[in-house]
Amino acid sequence: MKEIIKTTDPKWLEKSIKHYSNKKEFSFIDDAQLGMTKADLSSAVQLIKAAKTKGGKTLKQITAVLVGLGMSAAGIGIIILAILDPEPTTKLGLLIGGGLVLVLTGSFATMKTLGVNFSVSAKVGTYAFDIKPE
Repeated sequence: MKEIIKTTDPKWLEKSIKHYSNKKEFSFIDDAQLGMTKADLSSAVQLIKAAKTKGGKTLKQITAVLVGLGMSAAGIGIIILAILDPEPTTKLGLLIGGGLVLVLTGSFATMKTLGVNFSVSAKVGTYAFDIKPE
């Protein structure tokens, strides 16, 4: 079952970006009547632009969302590397080096996934949109 994201939810941008990044289908309801359009929801980059102009989100809030996604990916990678490392004395160096590499590459991967196009459909007379990865 696809998740429903409403603009009255204070974390609507974070939830939407996670769905775009994970290429998951979801429904988006502009119940706060921010004026979101199909074009605004065609990709995560477009949504971020619309969130800044229409949604009242600041650049600081948007940056926090993107950094959070990158840090999540880095954390998962660090855990995997720590489990695979057989020698406990090298774990600290591996964690620090691996963490830096993952933060840098995680940011690149996040930006790459944000460029994925999604198909958007809307129902006439409502503020509801259905978003599917292409």
